[in-house]
Amino acid sequence: MKPKTCLVTGGCGFIGSHMVKLLAQNNYEVVVLDNNSRSHKRNFPGTELYVGNVGDKSLLSEIFQRHKIDYVFHFAAYAYVSESVEK
Repeated sequence: MKPKTCLVTGGCGFIGSHMVKLLAQNNYEVVVLDNNSRSHKRNFPGTELYVGNVGDKSLLSEIFQRHKIDYVFHFAAYAYVSESVEK
C-alpha cells in the first residue's frame, strides 16, 4: 500500500519542522511549502520543498497536480516563538 502524502505549510519553521520529522518517521510522504521568510531553509531527506506563499494559487495548483495530497497541516504564519513569549 502506498503511504499517504501530507502537505505541511510552514514546514521549515519551528513547529512545522517537528511535524515534518514526525510524519517522515511514521512513513508518510511529505511535501513542504514554506516561503523561508521567518525560517531556515532545511533539508529533510525524502521530502520535496516548494519555496513560496500559501496564498499563491498557481503554486498550490501545481503542488496538488503533482502530488496526491491526502492531508494538509497548516503551520505557515508570521510569528517568532521568542516574540510570543516576550509579549
